[in-house]
Formats: sequence, structure tokens, C-alpha cells
Amino acid sequence: MLGVANQKSIAWACVQSLLEREFDHVFVTYQNERFKKTVDDMTGRLNVLNKHHGKFLKSISHYACDVSSEEEVRRLFQEQIPEYLSSKDRKIALDAIIHSIAYAPSDAMKSGPELSLLNTTRESFEISHQISAYSLVSVARHALPLLSSSSIDNYNGVYHERYPSITALTYLGSSRAVKNYNVMGPAKASLEAAVRGLALELSPPPHKIRVNAVSAGPVNTLAARGIKDFNEMRKEAETRSFLKRSVSSAEVGNTVAFLAGPSASGITGQVIFCDGGYASSG
Repeated sequence: MLGVANQKSIAWACVQSLLEREFDHVFVTYQNERFKKTVDDMTGRLNVLNKHHGKFLKSISHYACDVSSEEEVRRLFQEQIPEYLSSKDRKIALDAIIHSIAYAPSDAMKSGPELSLLNTTRESFEISHQISAYSLVSVARHALPLLSSSSIDNYNGVYHERYPSITALTYLGSSRAVKNYNVMGPAKASLEAAVRGLALELSPPPHKIRVNAVSAGPVNTLAARGIKDFNEMRKEAETRSFLKRSVSSAEVGNTVAFLAGPSASGITGQVIFCDGGYASSG
């Protein structure tokens, strides 16, 4: 699970949903030391809760990984995760990767009469695309050996099919002009194009990796509050959605967990909307 920042994030809701389904261990990443204590506390509490209440031991481990550093991404998938798995006598393979990473410099997200997207600097545009979209390509490349095992031995020595997956989080601003979403609109469009391209390359044998995205409605997270007039955006979505309400981070997490798991084995190259029908409301 790439991109956990705090307890109110969609990424953290995804972690909880994954552990409620067939996934028994989740690797969590956070950007840098600034987030370490917060993630330490969150994962520690959830580890204790799962150990106490679960029929099976489910757990989380976490690592710092700044996706702007190719070396950190390489080390995560080629050293840290394999080392953990081998130390626990587990199969050296990953079943799913969830990408919940998006960033734009604050100057690029300021909105007002000055035509915010038009005046985005080249540097801010490139940084937004590097972190929000290219990071998915980088992660997929370095994680490929851990995802690509098409079949594995179970404890009885019988081979069974695996359905590994990569799932990214996106938003409607990728395909529709959304006020105050600014440079993140083009960045999410780039992310979704990368999802389709990676699905084309990785879904056929020998890799058999499904690649999809979940487009979440406006969820009230700390990150979302960086968008000017976010509450107005959320109220409009509530009014126009078919459900006439906002979706919760838990609902988005459940959609991600479904898409990441074997129940969605026939789905790849898609953007699945979890927004109460807002995207279809015109």
C-alpha cells in the first residue's frame, strides 16, 4: 500500500479493507521521516487489534519510500520486501500493489482570477506528473519480479492460479474540467493513461498482472482540503450523485480491495468509479 500519510486518508481505509479480505499481510509505505511516528502508531494499533480479534494472524509492516527517488523504489521492491518475506519463510511474491500517491506544489493548486492552470510553471507541471503518474510506472517496473509468478505452491504441494494486480487511485478531474483541480487534472489523466498502457503490456502471459484504477468521489481527507473550496465540490457531488450523498473512505477502500483481489480476476485496464453515480450524472 503506497502512500499512507494519516489515519483519515483513503490509503489507510484501503489498508483496513485489504486486511478484512483475503490479504493476510500488508506492506505500507510513507514518504519520509516526517510521517514515521504517525504510521508507527497506526500500524501498531492495527497489528494489536488484528492479533487479538482475528481468527488468523494478519499484520502490517511499513517502510519509508519517496517515489521521487528511483533508488528508494528499487530498494523497497528488490531488497526490503524480499528480505522480510524470506525472514518469515513466506513466498517471495506480492499479490497486489495499491498506488495512492498524488502531489502538486502548492503554487500550482492556488486558485483565483489569475487562470491557475494557464499559469502553472513548467517545474510544477513536471513535478506533479512525476509524483502522481510516473511513479506508477516506476513502481510497476521494480515490483514486476515480485508480481509475475503466475502460479505458486500451496502447503499441500498443489499449484493454484494467482491473479496479481496493480490498482491506482484517481479522480474525475482526469476526464472532466473541475474547478480548482488545476494541474492535478492533467496529472490524473496521465495516471489513467499509464494504467491502460501497463494493463496492455502486463496483463497477457507470462505476467498475468491486472492493472486498474478506482476513481473516488470527493472524500473529506486532509489532502483534499488542499483544494480550494473543496467543501463546495463535495456538496455539489452529493447533490448530483445518484445516491444523493458522499461516499466514505471505507467504501472506496472496499472497492479497491475487491479490484485488487482474485474476485476481480476478469477486470483489467479499467477505471472503476466509486462516487455514488456522480460521474454518470452529466
